Amino acid sequence: MISALLMLRRFALALRFALREEDFARILSAAIALVLVGTMVYTFGSGWSLVNGFYFAVATLTTSSIADPDLTITDAWLKVFTAFYVLVGIGILVEIARRLGMGFIAARKDMAEAKAAKKHGGSEAS
Repeated sequence: MISALLMLRRFALALRFALREEDFARILSAAIALVLVGTMVYTFGSGWSLVNGFYFAVATLTTSSIADPDLTITDAWLKVFTAFYVLVGIGILVEIARRLGMGFIAARKDMAEAKAAKKHGGSEAS
């Protein structure tokens, strides 16, 4: 439980650093819009529930291969949509992961510098 909380804290710090970058909010917005578009297309195009459309959109974008075997697309236009959806979506998600990774590195560096400054400042007082 503690490790999960620490991981969540590190993720929040990385997100905070990433959000300071000029384009990150736009890229994150594009990813959210992409998931929403995919959810709507799969929901209405296949006649699925909103939850199933969302699940399929996320499973497709993350290439997780955990899609429900009952959720299959058979219409040719949905297959073409899915091909372009994956090509565009993977690029956006990789860029988000890259920027979050850079944010994680920056946050870790800041924490190490703060720790060193505290340690250095504490040893001078002795």
